[in-house]
Amino acid sequence: MANAVLQTRIDKATKDQAEDLFESLGLDITTAIRLFLKQAINQRCIPFDIVPPQREFSDSTLAAIEEAKGLARNPRAKRYSSAKELLEDCK
Repeated sequence: MANAVLQTRIDKATKDQAEDLFESLGLDITTAIRLFLKQAINQRCIPFDIVPPQREFSDSTLAAIEEAKGLARNPRAKRYSSAKELLEDCK
């Protein structure tokens, strides 16, 4: 399989922090990016939760996030096929 070049621009602080982290895990940044891309393809999604830094959340917001994650994993939790259906159920 032929190789392709992928270039991206990020700020130096982010790059340095990422390199330090991946080095501590025995990886270089190229391998870490390759792992991310492979997992995204295998799982057909972003392979992790995307959330703002938790220091920005209040305790009640963090509790609500955890509750929502629990509901999302619960196969018995009620599901809605549209926002309209959800809003109707809230009346």
